[in-house]
Amino acid sequence: MHVFLLVLLAMLSTSSCYYDNAEQLYGTGASCDSVATWTNEIQPLVQAQCVSCHQGVSASGGLDLSTHLSVQNSVLNGSMLDRLNRSAGDPLAMPPGGPISECNKAKVRVWKRAGALPN
Repeated sequence: MHVFLLVLLAMLSTSSCYYDNAEQLYGTGASCDSVATWTNEIQPLVQAQCVSCHQGVSASGGLDLSTHLSVQNSVLNGSMLDRLNRSAGDPLAMPPGGPISECNKAKVRVWKRAGALPN
């Protein structure tokens, strides 16, 4: 009987629970090169980085980026990505406060490839 208890105790002490962090295994789902939507990624980015200068009748450079259609046109014709991808110090680089992250640039490219839809 003692041998059985010792074996059982040894088995219990050497076994362990298996635990994986789902985020480490599968990611957060918010990959930079995954599907980007207007509502979840692009509009908040434009609101945070562009609209303060590019809205209304006095929009900087005459470019109003306050609507989906205006952002869509700028992305599809290549002008927005051109400005976002310019080197720091280039007077045409946007936003003027410093470049956006490579991840956010990738999201804009993904959104463009998907047709820059108002989703």
